[in-house]
Amino acid sequence: MVAKNPDRFGLAELAPLILKPLRKMRNVSTLEMATRMGLSERGYRDLENGTTNLLLERIFEIAEILRLDAPSIVTAFLLRRPEIAHDFAQNKLMLAQTSAVDELDDATRSAVAAVDTLTALDAHIQFYKQLAEYGRAQLRAAEGRRNGDS
Repeated sequence: MVAKNPDRFGLAELAPLILKPLRKMRNVSTLEMATRMGLSERGYRDLENGTTNLLLERIFEIAEILRLDAPSIVTAFLLRRPEIAHDFAQNKLMLAQTSAVDELDDATRSAVAAVDTLTALDAHIQFYKQLAEYGRAQLRAAEGRRNGDS
C-alpha cells in the first residue's frame, strides 16, 4: 500500500492514527510514555491526539520507549499504517536491507537508485513473497522441533 500523497502529510494530523495504536500494540501506558519523555500525562496525550506539534526528536524518543526503529515509525506515518512499525520491531528487515545496500559497490548502488518506483515496488513484492516462503519453512521447522520435544 502506497501513501495517498507521499509529498504532503502532517505528523500532528496523523498522530492519532499512528501513535496510539503503536503504543497499545507495545503495551505501554500513556503515563509511562509521559514519564519517560519528561511530560505530563496530558502533554503526552496532546502529542498522541495531534493537538501538539510532533517534532522528529519526539519520534526518536517514542521509538526508544516503544523499542521500535524511528525510520519504521516515520514509514508508518507515510503509509498511515501503525502495524508497519510494530512488525519491523519484531524483524529488523529494514536494518538488514539498509546494511545490504551499504555493502554494494558504488556502480551497483547507483544502478539500484536509478530504478523507477514501480519497478522497485514490484521487485520488493517478489522479494518479500520469496522471503515469506523461507519464513514459513522456518516456522514449520520450529513447530516440528517443539512437537518432537513434547
